[in-house]
Amino acid sequence: MQVNQKWVNVDIVTPSGKLRKNLLITGDHITAIIDPDTPTSSDWKVIDGGGNIVFPGMIDLLQHGFDLNFYTDPKAGCVANSSELLPAFGVTGFLPSIMSMPPNEMPQTLSDLSRQCSEAQGARAIGVHSEGPCFSLAGAHNPKNLLLPSVPLADKMLEATLGKLKAVTIAPELDGAEAFIKHMKKSNVSVHLGHSAALPDNVTRYVSWGIDAVTHMYDALPSMPPDGTGVQVFSLPDALIAEPNLALGLICDGIHAHPKLVKLLAQLPSDRLFLETDSVKYAGREGARFEPYPGYWVTSAKGNAVRDENGLLCGSSLTSHEAMLNYMSFSGKDLTRASIATSLVPAKVLEMDHEIGSIETGKLADFIILDAKTLSIKSTYVGGKLVYERN
Repeated sequence: MQVNQKWVNVDIVTPSGKLRKNLLITGDHITAIIDPDTPTSSDWKVIDGGGNIVFPGMIDLLQHGFDLNFYTDPKAGCVANSSELLPAFGVTGFLPSIMSMPPNEMPQTLSDLSRQCSEAQGARAIGVHSEGPCFSLAGAHNPKNLLLPSVPLADKMLEATLGKLKAVTIAPELDGAEAFIKHMKKSNVSVHLGHSAALPDNVTRYVSWGIDAVTHMYDALPSMPPDGTGVQVFSLPDALIAEPNLALGLICDGIHAHPKLVKLLAQLPSDRLFLETDSVKYAGREGARFEPYPGYWVTSAKGNAVRDENGLLCGSSLTSHEAMLNYMSFSGKDLTRASIATSLVPAKVLEMDHEIGSIETGKLADFIILDAKTLSIKSTYVGGKLVYERN
């Protein structure tokens, strides 16, 4: 039976600001945002928000794992399990993501993850993100698994994911990248630049091929060293910032990018920056030592970076809620700007902002209730349905 919800006594965070209004939800969609004194019929279930904050559900576009789940090694039910756990951390949508894998194993893994997306009952498993395998810089990925991009490789990935491939990260300077990128874009896949040693002056050309976002800004994107002339060197991160239509993904733990760099990026137009966790196994719980791939050991630390035995970064143990609080602390920005970075820009990158990503009339009712004093998460709703409530 469809229930009409009328949320009262709340502050609603929208892209245009925080509003002291009532929120109307019919079924799984937002019907209207109205003034508190606007009369409604008696068939609305009135929910008193207790003076707390309605904030759009967060969308994580790069998540390699959560809790005991690691999507590069997708055990049965792992996506569904993460889907149940993530709403407690403010997430209502995510892309389970894989690292660069052995070529003979990648199609089956992508297929398994894509099928598991339909099992999600909590946060929406929107689709799959393949971070790699077409990289110039391996970073924490297994260099043995890196491949050159090609149209046949793109077709293999698209076929394996059954229409669920939503994002792929690539180094666009590689031979074959132009055809690969354009082929992916024709299939409505968001293409992100990452793990790249691209020359800065070539970035505009790569964007013209269809690159629409950047994976973990400042990480595996080397700066150019000083040339000894006294002239400021134009580096790859500079070139990415200079592209006005490029969305910049950021791991906001204060380690992958210095807090002052976060503050710098936050000065860009609000549609330029989005937060992604790049979380791996054990995110959301106490850290542990584990193998992302055979023989490569890393150690996670709660709410922190993950590092290998040589100190090299290998993703994070960050949650989206922690990232949001860090963003506000580092940048000085308010809840409205935070919501754009955590929710609306990720939805725009996936070209789904007409459905999700903000609290606006006509969109799906994906939102969280934040404590007005502490900004802690009290409850989470997906499609108007309660999927998490703090005891």
